Amino acid sequence: MLKMFTLAAALAVTATAAAQDRKVTTADFAGTWNIEVMSHQIALVIEPADDNKVTATMMMMGRDTLLKGDLSDRTLTLVGVKTEANGTAPGSADHQHVANTPPSNAKPIVVTLQEDGTLAGEMMTNNGPVKWVGEKLKAKKKG
Repeated sequence: MLKMFTLAAALAVTATAAAQDRKVTTADFAGTWNIEVMSHQIALVIEPADDNKVTATMMMMGRDTLLKGDLSDRTLTLVGVKTEANGTAPGSADHQHVANTPPSNAKPIVVTLQEDGTLAGEMMTNNGPVKWVGEKLKAKKKG
């Protein structure tokens, strides 16, 4: 009985160490996430770009905010991207000329992938920094 318990404990430690040693990539963050910030649900769509780079869109209160980010270890650091007033990328054919940029003192949104596959993060609001959690949106089954 003691040998069985020792073997089970050793396997659990090995599995945990292997999960922590696995390198997290931008593909692990890819997808649509439902995040909850101060009792508000917000959609965060993350798409891998090059190597450790991502692009993202945060959708809240009927407004889309374009973001770009870098991956370091298990954490993405997202910052706002300069966009035009109608939400299109600068230089696109149908853009307006009024810029919508975050303030120069804007703080990044920090996103960390947890061991259980959820996200945890922190972002700055008008009331100071807030922590949030997020779950990946499950794909609907066809049929």
